[in-house]
Amino acid sequence: MASCPELRLAALLTALAAAVTAEAAGGRISVPAEVVVAADPVRLRDVAVLEGEGAAALAEVVLAPAPRAAESRTLDGTRLLDTLRRAGLDPAITYTLPATLRLRRATQEVPAHALRTVVEDWLATQLGPGAADARLTALDTHGPILVPAGAWTAEVAAPPGAGPRGRVRLELALAVDGLPAKTAWVTAEIARWGEVVVATRQVARGELLRPGDLALQRLELSGLSRAVLTDPAEAEGAIARQPLLAWAPVRREQLGTPALVRRGAPVLLVAERGALRVSAAGEARHDAARGEQVSVLSRSSGKTLVGRVVDEGTVAIGF
Repeated sequence: MASCPELRLAALLTALAAAVTAEAAGGRISVPAEVVVAADPVRLRDVAVLEGEGAAALAEVVLAPAPRAAESRTLDGTRLLDTLRRAGLDPAITYTLPATLRLRRATQEVPAHALRTVVEDWLATQLGPGAADARLTALDTHGPILVPAGAWTAEVAAPPGAGPRGRVRLELALAVDGLPAKTAWVTAEIARWGEVVVATRQVARGELLRPGDLALQRLELSGLSRAVLTDPAEAEGAIARQPLLAWAPVRREQLGTPALVRRGAPVLLVAERGALRVSAAGEARHDAARGEQVSVLSRSSGKTLVGRVVDEGTVAIGF
């Protein structure tokens, strides 16, 4: 028969074993006052040390959305405990919770050289075969671009009507691990080269352009007007509305159509409606090109009428 000391020792060991078993089944939750998190949303396993099966069973409980990159968020300890109790916190589980839990997001800076590669790839896609005539000369990120930790990707978009040439503001939509993370704006300097029409000599205002007066020259386009001609055929038979400088790019607004009707010249006024056609002699009051409006003095009525030049010597009027 066992002695009393031996019985007391056996009872102590049994109680200790029961306590260990209960602690293993229940467990312990320890949450520090400040945690850096990488995942969104924030779960209990992201912020706590979980000991025992009961505590581990609560690992996936969602506590809050994660803060954005370079930002923080605080959780009240009492509300945190309420969240755990609603999730089925076993009374056998012991816990250590702070009065306030501060969450910080694990953050990374997107390297400028990597963003440059993204924009260069976008430029190549936008221009296709013409990408060989373009180069990204500078990219200003306007400061560090921070996103949550993880594998990031970026998509580039230009504002409507903004072509990839010169100084262009671009929008970057960044995602981390496939989820939207941040929108940032960068400024790109894009140099592009192409052939434009230039005058081979100085042309005076009102002078008719002749074969050989225009040629193609390869220039950097960023500082040029988008109205610069790129095909000499567009200027065939035109006159200079403004003086053209030798070897300077030619813009559309600098050219005009030669006048078909001259001031003081006789013209035929024609009015048509259905099968009815009426004509009268008149005199042009000023020069006008094909399709332009011109004032005409009617010789029969003495009135000045306004019509549109159809061809040399014919002006159409409405009635």
